Amino acid sequence: MESKLAASFEAMKEILLSRMSAHEEKLEKVTAGNPPPADIAELQSEYCEFKRFVLDTLYSFRMQIELLSQGHDRHETVMRRKVLLVHGVPEAKQEKLPDVITAILHNRMKLTEVGRSNIHVCHRLGQSNRSPRPILVRFFTTEHRHLVWDNKKSLKGSGITISEFLTQMRHRAFTAARKHFGVTNCWSVEGKIIIIAPDKSRHKIEYMSELEVLINKFRRCPSVGDDTVPAGDPGLAAGAGADPLAKTQRRTRNPRRI
Repeated sequence: MESKLAASFEAMKEILLSRMSAHEEKLEKVTAGNPPPADIAELQSEYCEFKRFVLDTLYSFRMQIELLSQGHDRHETVMRRKVLLVHGVPEAKQEKLPDVITAILHNRMKLTEVGRSNIHVCHRLGQSNRSPRPILVRFFTTEHRHLVWDNKKSLKGSGITISEFLTQMRHRAFTAARKHFGVTNCWSVEGKIIIIAPDKSRHKIEYMSELEVLINKFRRCPSVGDDTVPAGDPGLAAGAGADPLAKTQRRTRNPRRI
């Protein structure tokens, strides 16, 4: 929805600015070389006021579209609060994904308290291709989702990773943040994107507009290569000791901490 609104707004803006530019060229030709008559001068003044009004209106429209898009995005994020994505699980014909995920939880993650009865929805995303498609897992409760998320590092070395199911807007910001600040300095927690800046300060963002402020502040960041780790899986990217504060937060979990 937000992409269609933004595209419609940009198209309208381009038309208005194009018409204004054409009108300004005509005024310049009429007034070139000689002081303009009083009525033309008045017309120029009125046009300048009208142009300012249009630009202010366009800015207001853009802000309203952003607020509407962010409201829809936050609602979508809440709807995904019980969801995780599991990456790297080989595909098989007639596979029973709830059983596959349960086996991973029990055998690889040693989470025997989370079983098939705790999984509400389980299916793969996207169309079949050469690489295994991620598996969307929706749990019945946020408690079981948090338990799996907090123990995702137990999968290190298995080729299987777990990430959050970020919305399109947040995933776009997340990818751009990792590209600028580095894979090990960016991760997600309950839909929020956490960034460690070059001065070691910690920032929490949700959208590209917030990220742009940080990029303008920290323009030069060391290059760390391509992002090969699924979104929201900082543990496998950063290593076991990369985020001690996050460990403390998990031990004293509060659903409203972020």
